[in-house]
Amino acid sequence: MAATDPLSEFVLGYPKLAAQMELQPETSMFRRFGFLNAQNLLYFQAELIILEKRLRDRQRADSLDTKGSKKSQYGLNWYWLEKSRDDGDTRQLDLVLKIRETMKEYSEFFVA
Repeated sequence: MAATDPLSEFVLGYPKLAAQMELQPETSMFRRFGFLNAQNLLYFQAELIILEKRLRDRQRADSLDTKGSKKSQYGLNWYWLEKSRDDGDTRQLDLVLKIRETMKEYSEFFVA
């Protein structure tokens, strides 16, 4: 009796290799791209450092505002920061949201 190839239905190349790895997981080998991952994390950190400095500068400037707006309250109360959209000056809010987005992407590297 002739043995049948359990992989005969798969096309040669990545499909057949993936099917083989499924049948024999111990044959699976994947490159980590450690250098690229490390470099990417460093880029995230550099970006976050720049964003953090911009935010601190903006917070300082807004806290000193005396023109009757609520800018001086942005650092004290999320409500007023979020409402900055109504005043048309969302520079601080935009930075906070950009930092939040970048932090989320950065943090995904550490969840595995």
